[in-house]
Amino acid sequence: MKISKGQNNRCGIFLYYDKQGVVDDYVMYLLQSIRPFLARLLIVVNGEVNEEASKKFRGVADEVLERENEGFDVGGYREGIFHIGLDKLAEYDETLLFNYTFFGPLYPFSEMFDKMDGMDLDFWGITRHYKVEVDPYGVNRYGYLPEHIQSHFMALRKEFIKSRDYIDFITKLKNPTSYVESICEYETIFTKHFEDLGYRWDTYVDTSEYEGYSYCPIMFYIKDMFIKHRCPIIKRRSFFTDYNDFLLNGCGEASIDAYEYMREHIDYDVNMIWDNLLRLENISEIAKVMHFNYMLPANEKYVVTGAGKQAVFIYLENTGRYEGYVKYIDNIPDTCDLYFVGTKEALSDVKGNKKPERDYAECCIERNLYIEAYTKFEYYKDNYDYAAMLVMSDVEIEKPYSNYDSWQYRDWENLIGTECIVNNVIASFEENERLGMLVPPVPNHGILFEKQADGWQNSFEEVIRFLNNNGTHVSCKKQEAPQAPFGGSFWLRTKAFPRLSGKYVDVRDNIFRMALVYLVQEQGYYSGICYNNEFAAIETTNLDYVMRELNKAVFEKYGPNFHNVVVNRIRNNQMYGDAHVAGRREKIKVLTVNILQKIMPRKLYVKARLRYMKMRGW
Repeated sequence: MKISKGQNNRCGIFLYYDKQGVVDDYVMYLLQSIRPFLARLLIVVNGEVNEEASKKFRGVADEVLERENEGFDVGGYREGIFHIGLDKLAEYDETLLFNYTFFGPLYPFSEMFDKMDGMDLDFWGITRHYKVEVDPYGVNRYGYLPEHIQSHFMALRKEFIKSRDYIDFITKLKNPTSYVESICEYETIFTKHFEDLGYRWDTYVDTSEYEGYSYCPIMFYIKDMFIKHRCPIIKRRSFFTDYNDFLLNGCGEASIDAYEYMREHIDYDVNMIWDNLLRLENISEIAKVMHFNYMLPANEKYVVTGAGKQAVFIYLENTGRYEGYVKYIDNIPDTCDLYFVGTKEALSDVKGNKKPERDYAECCIERNLYIEAYTKFEYYKDNYDYAAMLVMSDVEIEKPYSNYDSWQYRDWENLIGTECIVNNVIASFEENERLGMLVPPVPNHGILFEKQADGWQNSFEEVIRFLNNNGTHVSCKKQEAPQAPFGGSFWLRTKAFPRLSGKYVDVRDNIFRMALVYLVQEQGYYSGICYNNEFAAIETTNLDYVMRELNKAVFEKYGPNFHNVVVNRIRNNQMYGDAHVAGRREKIKVLTVNILQKIMPRKLYVKARLRYMKMRGW
């Protein structure tokens, strides 16, 4: 069936979910952009939205239907279909089923509809996922994942909706009770089920050149799809999905390359992306995918175009090794105000022969505590656009003191190692308007490697309590440790300065420092790691050495394989020292699965398989 161009006799069913009940601008931009192509729009909300969001939806839709948050997208689509009625839907040339899981349009939807209207199809989508020979879930009815249209956007033509085959399928389909069921009982089988019955389908974006290169081109060839095929969407998950997916399919370049291309060549306000992601998603996951690592030249200046005021606050926690910091203080440009923060004794130590050859102001604190120094830093924030806090720490904590001395080196070298670094920090803030804080790389040497523990210094629950007490409810995950200013030193855009309730005066220093990343995120900004490019050369060696030495030990017991496979073997203590034994195990496992699939009722097998996967932590 073809559609007459310009008719726009379509019905749209838009599925929406938001855990906070909020509707962001990217959603309204999507709906307002597609509305001219629809005769009717029904918005199905899984769960609830607040009154402001409801008003926004009512302004663009013919009807808003709120339902229990169950059945995932499939359940929402089905309820929307049955709410309108199959007979009524058959009066439209086409019904669109689409959801909130992508940003767009990046290119006008008119291009897509003009092309697809002229194609003789029964159903179509924007993008497809290619066949995966081995079913990773172990429950797909075909024994593999078939090639399929991805369910974030699917168009069903009138004659298809009227067909007995579709009516039987959609009425007999049960709402999934898990993500895996949603994938294996609907999304991955829909296309093949109807293709086998003789129905015709296609996708707007021709990704045939990527088949064999990627199962999911919209995740891993998206920049290429922008350039060659004017793909009108990008998935939300492109910005925060499990980084393991990127390492399985490439070297981590896909999303950042696509984003930079969007910023430079596509007329789409990327602030709509950040407004949504920073409100809902985990900053550590975003930081990995988007590579928030800023490698700044130590001896070459970027162009600074703005006239933003800057200041550096130096907390004199310990002045015993002051002479070693003078070279860093001298790197602070005269255009940058300088403050010394400390007790009377500490400020006195700095005077006389130790006074730097430049003007500075003094901020006296009663107790030699980081949090008191921070309150002084906070007091002056409105006077500046960008400000740094550097900690002159006590390094004589436990021997060898060199561990803590090197920690000071990595903090100060990366944040104010040269005058060029200071200049380039400001340029980075100017270039990236949602960059709120820059921190030095997390220490990973000597005793500090041990002290980092799980990345939360075994204090995750305490950090969460502190955030909750201060009304901060961004996404925190124990398995995703923060890239925090563990030594207390950082650069900050003052607009991103955390608004605190005052319940932080007696909080432990390390808890407050780990919380800072999330406090900045609550203000709508992300944090990044600042590298002096000369130190980055050292850090690259360190990380490569640590990884290779750990790999040697791991591979001896668990065998070399994909990174995620090795990690799962370690977690499950599955030693693979003998390749022949491992081969027999795999054969027995496959044989057992095949037998169980044949003798067990399908629903029972699916439930048993899901329970097994959950037990193994998959």
